[in-house]
Amino acid sequence: MHQQTNDDQHLFDLWLSGNSQGFSQLYDKYKNRVFGFLLRMTGDREIAEDLLQETFFAALRNAEQFDRSRSFLSWLFGIAHKRTIDFFRHAKVETEHKQDTDGSVGSKLDAPDQQLSNQSLRDLINEAVEKLDPLQREVFLLREMGGVPFKEIAKIMDCPINTALGRMRLALKNIRKELKKRGIDGVQ
Repeated sequence: MHQQTNDDQHLFDLWLSGNSQGFSQLYDKYKNRVFGFLLRMTGDREIAEDLLQETFFAALRNAEQFDRSRSFLSWLFGIAHKRTIDFFRHAKVETEHKQDTDGSVGSKLDAPDQQLSNQSLRDLINEAVEKLDPLQREVFLLREMGGVPFKEIAKIMDCPINTALGRMRLALKNIRKELKKRGIDGVQ
């Protein structure tokens, strides 16, 4: 892991010095993990792609803020987290405005009926993750998809490490409870 941090910092230095190889290699190395996180947080592929680009642009714009005692990936996840929060804040304002102007007409989303027997366990877990409280979902995704250490998650989410750990425990408990409702027991 230490070697990976050194490699990332070397690539980051190349990127800063204007060498596009540094950016390309870091982008190729981490785009899928960051995109996966953003996709799960937003639930929308196009939005996640936009936020991915914004995350890397923000990393370039704020390069001087990179703390070399942290991993580059954790720093990127921190930026992705901020971009997601900004997106939801903006979307909430737009939604509230739209509701005011639409006079609460509302639209109904019809999900196709899915039979439990045709769904994989992964689909069920994904659904359970979607039902989590946003803070629990974020800790779960940072940890499970990003492999971000809890110390870094605490920094990203600006909370004590025990809070991050507590949210993860609750996330796992709620995922298990949701799966149990659907007849799947004993998932660790």
